[in-house]
Amino acid sequence: MKKNILTIVIMAATLINVILSAVLVFSVMPAMNKTSNLVDKVASVIDLEIEDANAEEQEYTIDDLVAYTKTYDATVNINLKKEAGDDTNHYAQLSGFTLSFNTKAEDYSEISESIQGNDVYVDDIVKETISSYSASSIDLVKVRAEIVKKIQEKYNTKAVVEISLKDPLIA
Repeated sequence: MKKNILTIVIMAATLINVILSAVLVFSVMPAMNKTSNLVDKVASVIDLEIEDANAEEQEYTIDDLVAYTKTYDATVNINLKKEAGDDTNHYAQLSGFTLSFNTKAEDYSEISESIQGNDVYVDDIVKETISSYSASSIDLVKVRAEIVKKIQEKYNTKAVVEISLKDPLIA
């Protein structure tokens, strides 16, 4: 009788082991795979933001750059976006900007003449981009990269490669 009870306990333990293994294979493993894929995607997005987006496109040296500087007559105050629950008005002060043109670009002469002759559009892009950030979320590196991207899209060119903001102050 003892051997039969022992056999039944062993069979029950084996059956429970098979059932738990099946549950593990069919329910836990797919969820773990989905989580792993999500972590991989997030890690790849973070890596893309850390790396220089223009690293592959930079086919120029510092000697190929020509600067165009615009200085405002007075310091310009740009209102920043308000955050939820913050009633304080925050602003950025700017005394001008400097655009860098790549002289090796095919359309360098056209674009540089166009921008230097009428820099109102660039001025608007700079102000709109800065004003789209709040005081706590503004990152000047990201702002400059976004401004360059918008200028390149506006003028359909790769001749504009960098922008420097003169005396930026966030208050």
